[in-house]
Amino acid sequence: MKRFPLLSFLVVAALALCLVSCKNETKVDATQPLQQSFETAAPEIKEAIATVNASLKAKDYVAATKALAPVVTQHALTDPQRQAVGVALQEISQALAANPALDSKEMYQLRAKMFQAFHSGPRS
Repeated sequence: MKRFPLLSFLVVAALALCLVSCKNETKVDATQPLQQSFETAAPEIKEAIATVNASLKAKDYVAATKALAPVVTQHALTDPQRQAVGVALQEISQALAANPALDSKEMYQLRAKMFQAFHSGPRS
């Protein structure tokens, strides 16, 4: 059972790489959907999302991933929040595909945890 989430993650990552390699690619901007979908969230979650957005704007994808991971893995997300997180993960994946040096073991593990939580729900 644990192989399926990892396998699914790898398939999604491969698809993201294929999409990134297209020449007519449009740059994904996850900051607005994240901001809007988490407007009514608890203050600590809104603070984490503000950190994610600031990091994405600064192109600091490692910091963005570290700030986003607890939100995804420890909280139940609404459908709009899940969609916004999906856009953020897509932006991060595009950045990692463009600069593979950013894709460290830690980044891989954080994204794998987020992907697993994204598809199975939050951990208590």
